[in-house]
Amino acid sequence: MLATEKEAYDLLAHLKISYQRVDHPAITSVKNVPFELPGPQVKNLVLKAKKGKRVYLVILPDEKQANLALLAEELSEKRLSFLSEDELQKLLHVPAGTVTPLALPHDQDHQITVVIDESIDREDTVGFHPNINSTTLIMTFHDFEKILDHLGYTPLFIKV
Repeated sequence: MLATEKEAYDLLAHLKISYQRVDHPAITSVKNVPFELPGPQVKNLVLKAKKGKRVYLVILPDEKQANLALLAEELSEKRLSFLSEDELQKLLHVPAGTVTPLALPHDQDHQITVVIDESIDREDTVGFHPNINSTTLIMTFHDFEKILDHLGYTPLFIKV
């Protein structure tokens, strides 16, 4: 079963988090998005360690390329690779191209470590899909931190 839009909105309502909703054509990659979204935008990558079961949700500015070798080193891992579509659906219940921290309630065993690029302005806004890639919800970074805290995630802020 896939994560639903309703789950994302219910979570935001429960935490009394306000947001700006922007509906748009489906986005599966931040490359060549033919429209502007308000505020700084981010991309979300789900990576796994070569050895062991560690999984990372990496959030970085949309214009930034993640250097997986350097990121692995920063996280004390030998190598990182992308989760397969199947693994992604099992863990977060979202298809590739729809990865969002708003699907974290599906990570029931807290397998995921949230990693946030330190260059993201924590005094600004951030936008995430509500489990579908044709809507972006813009909220303050501080409200996003409330979501992580509520779900029991302490993010690592590192240079990605």
